[in-house]
Amino acid sequence: MKKSIILSLALAALFVVPSLGLAGQWDRSDRLRERAEFRRELRDRTRERARARAEASRERTRLRDEIRWHAREFRHQFHDRYRHEYRDAIRQAMRETRRALRDAFRGRW
Repeated sequence: MKKSIILSLALAALFVVPSLGLAGQWDRSDRLRERAEFRRELRDRTRERARARAEASRERTRLRDEIRWHAREFRHQFHDRYRHEYRDAIRQAMRETRRALRDAFRGRW
């Protein structure tokens, strides 16, 4: 009887111990899989943030270029519209000033 109990315990140990070891391995592989999935999610989030930053940068650049274009266009329109009028007004004022000075000093000499 003792031999049969010892033999049955040895057989049970022969089958139970490896199964417990395999159960621990399955837990380990599950943890490894979960860690790999977590790292993959982190990489995906990092990529999404990088894409969002790149998109924001592109939008900022586009808006800056558009504002610069409008500013240049306004400057050209304003400059072309009033430049000749200002120039002509200044020339006319200079002519009148010279005439007035010439007339003022003409009588003295």
